[in-house]
Amino acid sequence: MRKICIVGDRFRGLEQHERVSTLSGFTRSLGSGALDSLDEDLVLVAGDGVGRYEWDHLAEALARRGLEDRITIEARDEPLVRRGEAHKHRETNILVAGLHRVAEGHFAASLRVHNDNELLLDHQTGQHTQGMVSVEAARQMFLAVTERFYASAWPQNHYYYVLNSMNVTFENFLFPIGATLDLHVERADVARPERLAMTVRVDVSQAGRRCASVAIEYTAFESSVVESKETRRAAAAVDVVLDRRLVTA
Repeated sequence: MRKICIVGDRFRGLEQHERVSTLSGFTRSLGSGALDSLDEDLVLVAGDGVGRYEWDHLAEALARRGLEDRITIEARDEPLVRRGEAHKHRETNILVAGLHRVAEGHFAASLRVHNDNELLLDHQTGQHTQGMVSVEAARQMFLAVTERFYASAWPQNHYYYVLNSMNVTFENFLFPIGATLDLHVERADVARPERLAMTVRVDVSQAGRRCASVAIEYTAFESSVVESKETRRAAAAVDVVLDRRLVTA
């Protein structure tokens, strides 16, 4: 049995490897009849950029060629974190799937990158996934963990998250073929429901190697606590910037 990783067209740089194909490249081969006389069964493994919608399309194409018994699909069906947990409005921009607690203070998930993720639309070169994907995945991971496992103790509260620091270390290339996210809680001051202060580390790993490590210190404030302060500071900033422009003009 042979395995091929299918990735979204955004990651075509990886297609130079014999065991990787883009979705459109594989679909063209399938439609041309090049796979009709396979000499061994084939398993298609999900890489980044390919979701349930694309798999359904591919499954229909396999059925039309009568190959559904020879070519099987190994999809990733872990649910994405919810909109309110990732603080993203579009499904295409959510990077965290299958979030779960491993042990006290240790949470894990899979990295899931949509072909049309906002971070890929204007820059994706080479074979690896750009570093900002790891940074944003770490941000979504700490938000989702806090929302689901800590802030949920006070469902009546709406939290406003303030980053105090974020330090990123890149150690290895990250490729769009499946990676994991591990969040370790290093400090959790969560006794006061109006202010949750935490320090965490998120590791992005692939094929047994750590690709990036992100240390994050942040505070989740009950929204009413911070909104008035933000409004005052925004008003002051507007006045200073506009008055300075008038003077220098």
